[in-house]
Amino acid sequence: MSSQARGRRAFRFILPALLCMLFVHVIPIFWGAYIAFIDLDIYTITRWMQAPFVGLRNFLTVFSPATDVGIRYLRSIWNVVYFGLITIPAGYFIGLLVALLLNRKFFGRTLVRGLILLPYITPDSVAYNVWRFIFQARIGIVNKYLLALGLIEEPIIWLVGDRAIYAVMIASVWKGWPFACLVLLAGLQSIPQELYEAAKIDGASPFGLFRFVTFPMLRPVSATLLLLSAIWNFHAFNQFYILLGTDPGKAHVPSTFILQEAFTNFHFGQGAAMSVFLTVVVLLMTVAILRVRKRGEEW
Repeated sequence: MSSQARGRRAFRFILPALLCMLFVHVIPIFWGAYIAFIDLDIYTITRWMQAPFVGLRNFLTVFSPATDVGIRYLRSIWNVVYFGLITIPAGYFIGLLVALLLNRKFFGRTLVRGLILLPYITPDSVAYNVWRFIFQARIGIVNKYLLALGLIEEPIIWLVGDRAIYAVMIASVWKGWPFACLVLLAGLQSIPQELYEAAKIDGASPFGLFRFVTFPMLRPVSATLLLLSAIWNFHAFNQFYILLGTDPGKAHVPSTFILQEAFTNFHFGQGAAMSVFLTVVVLLMTVAILRVRKRGEEW
């Protein structure tokens, strides 16, 4: 069989996958980008092919601090950035501590390694509904223990208002730190033991071993983990939607606000504009990940 015949045969094998990618990913992406530049709402959806072209008006509206949509969308962007600034370092720190413990030899280590993955493998709908029950004002165990300890005088409303985002942070850190632990544990196990032995011969203390051997060797893994976490952070949706409902109020993040603006208020053009911006941000982060991985391999 000639090389051209093999190439045509291989193309026929991958053609179904290419068609699926085309209809599931490529066409919706370009269609969504097109909607961002037209005035598509509840009045023009029935004649979407004739919807007027408005250029950058949708983008200017959603990013303008002079409009209600712009104010709320900019707040949602700040919320997701603030959310990530707290949850990503917290999850990394907890995961690193547990990974360092699990990297030691002790009885039952394999069982413990499996148990710590339970929060991560638990479906979001189950985990966050449990946390929603935990943070209930009247029957939640958080308020129950705070009242029992005398730290508060009356039940706190956690899932409404300014405290809502902090409740989501706690639940998200609990759900996400096992993945960080798993990745960092794999990085720890790939560090050559000869480096530790050489450092001990030179008189390095336990803290010195971590500072000059462990942490530098984890740098490529840590960079990739943190950048992946940042991308997933901008996609944050399940935890906010399940814990806070369809209208989180001031605790909106871009994903939940896009859902409300596009499919509740039927401002499809503005929702598409916000989605395009979010896609560009994630694309830039993906490029950053590829560059970091390349530098890590060179390092």
